[in-house]
Amino acid sequence: MNRDDDDRYWKLGQFYVNRDDPRVLVPKRLGFGRTLNFARPVSWLLFAAPIAVGVFTAAHKG
Repeated sequence: MNRDDDDRYWKLGQFYVNRDDPRVLVPKRLGFGRTLNFARPVSWLLFAAPIAVGVFTAAHKG
């Protein structure tokens, strides 16, 4: 079994969390594309940055 498919690394079936995996982006479990390895701090920054930009933009539009 590929380590990307191991159930113990997928929280709620959607969030990949593997401290032993150095990758920030990993293949999605289903479908095409990539997802974040939430065991890496930089993943949280990549996840939060678009949200912060949206909140900042909305707050300054008046």
